[in-house]
Amino acid sequence: MRQPSADDPHRIGPYRIVALLGSGGMGRVHLGLDRDGRPAAVKVVRAEQAYDPRFRERFARELALARSLHGPHVPRVYDGDPAGEPPWLATEYVMGVSLRELVERTGPLPTGSAILLGRGVAGALVEVHEQGAAHRDLKPGNVMVAAEGPRVIDFGIARAAEEGPGDEGVIGTPGYMAPEAGRGEPGGAPADVFALGGVLTYALTGHGPFGDGHPSTVLYRVDTTAPDLDGVPENLRGLLASCLAKDPRERPTAARVLRELGGPLPPAPEAAAWLPPRAAAEIENVTRRYRAIRPDPTPGAGGRRVLTFGAAVVSLALLSGFTVWSLAATLPESGVVSSDEEPSPEETGPLPLGDGPCSPTHDLAPALTESASAGPTVPGTAGKVHTTFSHDGSVLAVAGDRGVALWDWADREEVALIQEARPYGHGPVEFATDDCLLGWATPEGARVHSLTTGESHLYAEGRLLEEVAFAPDRPVLTVVDNGEGYENSVYDIDLTTGETTLVYEGSIGFKDVVYAPDGAHVAGVSGSGELKVWDTGTGEVVHQDDGVPFGTGTRLLLLGDGEILFGQAEGPVHYDFGAEADHGWLFLPERAEPEGELVEFSYNPQARRLYVFYATEPEDGRGVVELFVWDYDSEDEYDSERELSEEEIAMEELSLSLTVHPEGAVVAGYDQRAGAVTLLEPDALGEVDRFI
Repeated sequence: MRQPSADDPHRIGPYRIVALLGSGGMGRVHLGLDRDGRPAAVKVVRAEQAYDPRFRERFARELALARSLHGPHVPRVYDGDPAGEPPWLATEYVMGVSLRELVERTGPLPTGSAILLGRGVAGALVEVHEQGAAHRDLKPGNVMVAAEGPRVIDFGIARAAEEGPGDEGVIGTPGYMAPEAGRGEPGGAPADVFALGGVLTYALTGHGPFGDGHPSTVLYRVDTTAPDLDGVPENLRGLLASCLAKDPRERPTAARVLRELGGPLPPAPEAAAWLPPRAAAEIENVTRRYRAIRPDPTPGAGGRRVLTFGAAVVSLALLSGFTVWSLAATLPESGVVSSDEEPSPEETGPLPLGDGPCSPTHDLAPALTESASAGPTVPGTAGKVHTTFSHDGSVLAVAGDRGVALWDWADREEVALIQEARPYGHGPVEFATDDCLLGWATPEGARVHSLTTGESHLYAEGRLLEEVAFAPDRPVLTVVDNGEGYENSVYDIDLTTGETTLVYEGSIGFKDVVYAPDGAHVAGVSGSGELKVWDTGTGEVVHQDDGVPFGTGTRLLLLGDGEILFGQAEGPVHYDFGAEADHGWLFLPERAEPEGELVEFSYNPQARRLYVFYATEPEDGRGVVELFVWDYDSEDEYDSERELSEEEIAMEELSLSLTVHPEGAVVAGYDQRAGAVTLLEPDALGEVDRFI
C-alpha cells in the first residue's frame, strides 16, 4: 500500500481514492472511502480490456449476477460501473485469511472447526444455488476464514476476462474441479458440491483429495481415481465421498450437505469460539493490523473521514480476479511445528557472511540442532514436501509447509530443524554453494537462514517472490519477483548489504531461475514459454528460445561452457549456445518411444546420468509415468545401448519431485500417500530406505 501518486485517480465513482493497494490480473486496485467513510477495495479494469465491447458485455452480466448474490457467508459487491471510463468495481473487506493460508500456517482444522466451516460454506452455496447461480471455482483459496465465520468469495466475475465471446470456457482449479467441468461440460451446482467435498478434505487433512502435481495429472486423477480420504474422520468420510462422486447425479445437493452437517451456521462472537487457538490467533492478528489503517475522523474535513496510515502499514493481497481483499499476505511467518509457543527465526540485518565451505552436519548453530527430533521427521502435510541435497551431499533438506528438517541421510538421523511455516508453491529450498546458508522464496520476500549462527534475514521484504537461487561464485541471491506490475522480475541482491545490484534484461514475467556451475550465466523461463540466458556480469541476454513448456516440472538446467538442457513435450533438448554453429539434439529413447509427454527431468553431472519422466496412458485404471535413466554424453546423441534402466512408477505412490545426490549415490523422492521420504538406488531406482 502506498500514497496515491500524481498519475492515480482522485475519485472513482462515489469513492475518494486514498491509497494504491496493488495490481491484479484485470487491473489496478485502490483503497477508496465512500461518503460515510466506509472503506472499499475499488478495482479499475485495464485499458486493453476496457476498450473491448465484448468484455464490457460480459463484465456487465457478471457484475449484475454478483450484485444480486446475498447472504451471511457471501461478501457484498458494493458498486460498479461496466460503462465507466474505465469500468470499475468496489467490494467489501473480509478481515481474515484464506483457508489455504490458514491450514498452511497452523495445520489442518480439528473436526469440530471443520464441520462449522463446512456449514458456512454449504450455506453460502445454498444461498447462491437458490438464486440460480453457481460459484464455479470453489477452492481453499476462495474460502475466507474470519472471526465471525467463513465467507465464500470470487463468484466467477474474473471469468469476464477469461472467456471469449460466446464461450463459457473451462473454469476451475485442478484438484477441486468436477470431472465434467474438467472436460469442458457445464458445471453448475453439482460441480460446486464436488468442490465443497474437496475443500472440506483439505480443511481436515491439509491436502486435497486428488493430490498435487501437473494440472493434467491432477485432472486425470479427478476423472479416473478414487479420492484420497485418509485422515478424514470416519463420521464424515461417507458424506465427503458422496460429494466427490464422479457422476454429478450421485452427489447430494448443497442443502442436503448443510442439513447433514448440522444446519445453518450463526455468526460467531469471536474467532476463539469456533477455531483452535493458533488459528484464532491468526485471525486476531489480522484484526490488529487492520486497525493500524482504519479510517479516523480528521478536523476540518467537513465531517468526512480520511485514512490514517499507522506505524504498521500493511499491503492488502488481491486474491483473484474481481474479489474481496484480505490482509492475510502481511502476516509474519511463524513456526507451527509442535509447541504451543510458536518460535520465530532470530531476525537480523543482512547476514554476516563467513569463510566457507561449511559442513551442514557439523557446523550447525545450537538453536537449530536443539530443535532436531530424535528420528527423521517430515515437517509438513502430504503432497507439500520438497527434498534438496546439500552441495557436499552429506545432508538432505526435507522442506514442508511447517518447517525444514536437515537429515544426515547416510546415518539416518535428523541433525537440525528450522521451525518456520513455509508457503507452498514458491519454489524449493536452496543451499548456498558453500552450504553455509539455506533460503527459499515467500510471498513476502526471500527468507535466508545462516546454518552456522542460526540467524535469519528477509531479503526483498514485501515482494512476492516465486523462486531464489544462490550465485555459485559470489555472495549474491538471484530472485524471481512476481510482485506488483512484475517490475524487475529477475534481479540480484547483495547478501551482505541487502541492496539490488543487477536487473536482468527483458526478464519481466519470468517464473524460475537457475545458475551455471561457474556462475557466468543465469537462465530462466517465462510463463509464456520463453527461455533466456543472461550474462551475470552485464545482465544482457546471450541466448533465447521459445516454446519451452511451462508445465514441465524441471524446465531447464545450465551445464556450463554454454551447454543447456531444457524441456520440450517430446523430451529434453540439449543445446550448446556457446558453439559457433547450432549444436543441439533432442533426447528420445530409441528402444521404446514414450506415448506421453515430458513431465520432468533431472541431471547429475558427476555420475553423468539423465533422469527423464513421461506421462503415459493409464494401465489397469491407474495413472503411471514412464521413467528413463540414461548414461549422458554431452558430445554424442543418445545411443540406446547406453540406456541403464526403464520402469514405470504409479503416480499415486511417488511424487515426481525427485532430487539426485551430487555424487550420484542415491535419489530422494517423496511418497505422497504414505507421507514418507524414500531413498532410491540411482540406476534401477529400487527402494533403499524409507522415512516417515
